[in-house]
Amino acid sequence: MKQIAIYGKGGIGKSTVASNLSASLSLLGKKVLQIGCDPKHDSTRFLMHGKKITTVLDYIKVTNPLDYKIGDILYTGFGNTGCVEAGGPTPGVGCAGRGIITAFELLDNFNIRSKYDLVLYDVLGDVVCGGFAVPIRNEYADTVFIVTSGEFMSLYAANNILRGVSNFDTTAPKVAGIIFNRRNVDNEDAGVIRFANAVGLPICAEIPRSSEFDTAEKAGMTLIEKNRHSEIGSIFKKLAGEIVSGCKLYKANPLTDEALESAILGKVKTTYAPTPAQTETTSEPKAKFNWDPTDVTSPNRYLSKNIINDEPLHGCAFNGAASMSVHIRDAVIVAHSPKSCAYLAYQSISSAGRRGLFERGALLPVSLSPNFECTNMKEAEMIFGGTEGLIDKVKKVKLKRPKAIIVISSCPSGIIGDDIDKIKYLEEDNMPIITIKTDGNISGDYLQGMLMSYTVLAEKIIKKGVKTIANTVNVVFEKVVAKNTNSNFKIIEGFLNAMGVKVNCRFLCETTYEKLENFLSAPLNLLAYDDYTGKILKNYFIDKYGCKFLNEPFPVGFEETKKWLESVGNFFGKKDEAEKIIQDNEKIYAKEIKMLRPYLEGKKLMIITYNHSLDWILKTALDIGMEIVKLGILNFSQDAGFRTNLGISLNMEENYDREKRTHDIKKYGPDILLTNYESSAGSTDYISDTIPMCPDVGFYSGIHMAKRWAKLIKLNLQGEWKNDELLFRKYCP
Repeated sequence: MKQIAIYGKGGIGKSTVASNLSASLSLLGKKVLQIGCDPKHDSTRFLMHGKKITTVLDYIKVTNPLDYKIGDILYTGFGNTGCVEAGGPTPGVGCAGRGIITAFELLDNFNIRSKYDLVLYDVLGDVVCGGFAVPIRNEYADTVFIVTSGEFMSLYAANNILRGVSNFDTTAPKVAGIIFNRRNVDNEDAGVIRFANAVGLPICAEIPRSSEFDTAEKAGMTLIEKNRHSEIGSIFKKLAGEIVSGCKLYKANPLTDEALESAILGKVKTTYAPTPAQTETTSEPKAKFNWDPTDVTSPNRYLSKNIINDEPLHGCAFNGAASMSVHIRDAVIVAHSPKSCAYLAYQSISSAGRRGLFERGALLPVSLSPNFECTNMKEAEMIFGGTEGLIDKVKKVKLKRPKAIIVISSCPSGIIGDDIDKIKYLEEDNMPIITIKTDGNISGDYLQGMLMSYTVLAEKIIKKGVKTIANTVNVVFEKVVAKNTNSNFKIIEGFLNAMGVKVNCRFLCETTYEKLENFLSAPLNLLAYDDYTGKILKNYFIDKYGCKFLNEPFPVGFEETKKWLESVGNFFGKKDEAEKIIQDNEKIYAKEIKMLRPYLEGKKLMIITYNHSLDWILKTALDIGMEIVKLGILNFSQDAGFRTNLGISLNMEENYDREKRTHDIKKYGPDILLTNYESSAGSTDYISDTIPMCPDVGFYSGIHMAKRWAKLIKLNLQGEWKNDELLFRKYCP
């Protein structure tokens, strides 16, 4: 079986060439199959006497895979020529290239090609798309003809086709030559000849421009069928005979753009010189992004740290946006994505919810129903576009009467160019539709998706000019995936309530649309975490809305909590209330320390960490009377350098590594080794514990850890528990 690909620029006449060539081959007694790979699906029209046949893509769009039949997509045309049209989506939507791939997969499942002597592929010349390059891959066409006229853009397309072919003819040459389809433009012959000579290819056929083609096509026929004795027909017959007997094949040898212009237009190659505005003015290396979170004019100021630092992606933007948006409890999130994308986001959402329920004592499994739905994009949507399915889904969601509908795009919907803004015509005054265009990893990582959802939702929902409500605060940027998110909030809320201050809105955590609308009614905002993302979000609210923030984030440990309460009290004129809370907890803290001293006083503590704010641990350890023998700082932290407000001297070493760790453990013999990660090498000589990513807030952060150490000490690890790690972890996690 010989397989021939006919490539050319759109509108150059390749379908006319292909169908007349198929007709000529059939007259030689060959069983011929012509496969139209152009979305216009008119390749076989004149082999079928003007009839447009059902395309493969239209067929699979409406047919159950179990009902597929070869006869539904394979038609018989002139000369018993087999006719198949791949088809494509409506112009401007979907992905025609993906459609070609899908059509070929179905044809291969039917093993159609093996039933013919020759297969002709009529292909659009857009070989920069992987779908249109399918016919020139190794398992398909072994011979390539390029149809062109003498116009420069036609020859430019021909050269691009050669570039595409060169990617797939590494094992054997594939190009038979050029089919010159005349347009009767000035100097046409000379241009085609110069191009053919430059790329080292023969002109296999010259097709004159003739009214005979129009006459035949008006009759719904190929020229070969309409007039078998035509002189033009003899050109196709001659080429058909050469194909049957075997054409000489050539390696693809495309020209550079400069060489092409020189060969066709006679332009002299020039050396590119930058304009003064493009010239570098400094030899200093430039960052990938011009990023400064304090620069309100910077377009890149809300980028995640992983993008700024060009790190491997940590989850996708789609998941990040979905995981945050779902916290608007009276809105519905619509994921415009395949089921698999939505599944990953759903797992992130529901697993956190299930964990929270478990920690509150709920029995599992618990039925969770996050306000999260999916358009369930499949192969058909990837080819034909998914906006119709999105519109249908939004219409169904509207029946639930949510306060808002939030549509989030994924990689697949972004790749095919679905316009999710199209559904905004469905919104109502009391039911806005908000779109977040994350497009998954195309837009960045999980953190980037979080930032995109934060900023988009704030801009679309928050009302300006709302009345200020005294003694209220907003809480901004809680870590919703942390296991202690709600317990930490309850501690903070308890402090605030004791001072007569109420929480207005949590952005974004277990909130409502109305609370977000009235975000600006609170005179003060409390930032939960002041890490990279927290700082970005804080700067956003300050720049965009002029919001006031407390200088301190959620407090961790006694000293930070004391300072935090004093700051809140000063802002609201509630110093006495704040002081009373501090005094009451000072007594409890002192009592807890006294209880822990018998077990931990004099014990050696070694810390290896990439956390640079550790006063909550250090103060508690020192208050108990522990000895801090070593503080090793790991070198991959992106935070600022180590800092302490305790005014103490520490045996600290930066750029700490495994070799130093092993040496110092032997040197100092710690009783407790505290790290950010659980060591793979366990030991019975010391207790190993981990620093939580999100520690408990409040006065007793360090106390909670110290109590765990005391329990471990009391259990006498050198005795009966020594080799029973599983049982130990069960009762003392």
